[in-house]
Amino acid sequence: MDRLERALVAFLVYGAFEGLLKRLTGYAWYVYPIKDLFFLYVLASWIRVPSRRGTRSRSPLSLLLGAYLALIGLEVLNPYLPSVVAGLVGVRASYMYAVLYFIAFRAFDTEERVIRLARWIGCLAVVTALGAMVEAWLGVEWVYENKVQVMINATYLGVSGNWVIRPSSIGTGPGSAAMMEFIGAGLLLGLASLERRGPRQILLLSGAALTLGGILLAATRIIWLMTAIAAVTFVLLLGRRRIRWGVSVVLLVAVAWQLSLFFSGGEIIARFQTLKTPFETYRTQRFGALQVLPEVISDYPFGAGVGWNVPRRDLVEHFYLGESVQHVGVHNYFSVLALEVGIVGLLLFLAFSAGVLLRGLLAVHRTKNEARRSLLVACYAIFAGIVLSFPFGGGIIGWPGEYYWILAAMVLQLGRQPVEVRLDPSLTPAALPRF
Repeated sequence: MDRLERALVAFLVYGAFEGLLKRLTGYAWYVYPIKDLFFLYVLASWIRVPSRRGTRSRSPLSLLLGAYLALIGLEVLNPYLPSVVAGLVGVRASYMYAVLYFIAFRAFDTEERVIRLARWIGCLAVVTALGAMVEAWLGVEWVYENKVQVMINATYLGVSGNWVIRPSSIGTGPGSAAMMEFIGAGLLLGLASLERRGPRQILLLSGAALTLGGILLAATRIIWLMTAIAAVTFVLLLGRRRIRWGVSVVLLVAVAWQLSLFFSGGEIIARFQTLKTPFETYRTQRFGALQVLPEVISDYPFGAGVGWNVPRRDLVEHFYLGESVQHVGVHNYFSVLALEVGIVGLLLFLAFSAGVLLRGLLAVHRTKNEARRSLLVACYAIFAGIVLSFPFGGGIIGWPGEYYWILAAMVLQLGRQPVEVRLDPSLTPAALPRF
């Protein structure tokens, strides 16, 4: 690995373990700047590493994303914000990581580099899943008695009527842990599709089963939806191999289900029972957040400023949906973006997401190399799962939302056609004059 790859991998590894470090240190103040230092290291490495592709190094959709980042910069000065510092804190919390799209596009410009990154992410996801299983096995009483985590809404009522832990593992919460496992499961499945039948493929599929089990244990329904979307997308785009891998995915889910039953003591069934009325659940807990979108755009067409350190009660208190649901930011990403960066920012973000989906789909259909196509399909399926979950409560706020931008770069980089060098026939050795 070169300097830039090492820097980005180090950033991702620390990000995966940051939540655990925060809980073990009691959320000490000195832990928070560490991630920023890793990010600065990534930026410094990016600036120092020259492009390896010359004139083809420019990333697609860069104008769209550049305009989006410029708009975010202007939102720091939004008059609704109490100060510029509040805006900078907001940029640091959610938006500055969009730069990772440009960085990852340069860092992982070959199949080999993308495969190395996928392996690292897969390993982090497996570690997260194993941690989740240990946490679920120890139970809610042990976790809270030992102050391993301090989380709101990190439990649910199981079939026995007892409180059951939603394991956070090494992440900042059950949602972030499940998101990490979701991304890792997709990449492990993609890596397995590159291998011939044998021990290495079995090892990768076993890792995918573990991460799927961790997703189920987290009991985060929006991640379940992302996983379902990604799994269907992955199978449908594999072409002639879709039947074989469709069966494989079903078997992996069956194994993951047994793992979740074992480590939760069967309590996870209660969470699945809430899926019997999906439309009612969406109406009461998700749709209301989407309904306020026209009101947000009408009241704040140019946004109210980025970040959570604004007078939020004056701006979004009337968007609360009841005591059981927290503010709109948790449940609809479109409303959050419209409130923070206005209608223009929302449209730029949607245009970028749609551009990645369209370019990626076209690349899948034109890529003939089987190995490259399998890896591209895996990255595309994960990205599609994230994007298509936005209307239903998905989002990229907080860790590991950074992976949205990295996955976008991976999809578009894998979708690029290899450079073909064509020589002028008049310059071939046979055509040159002899002396």
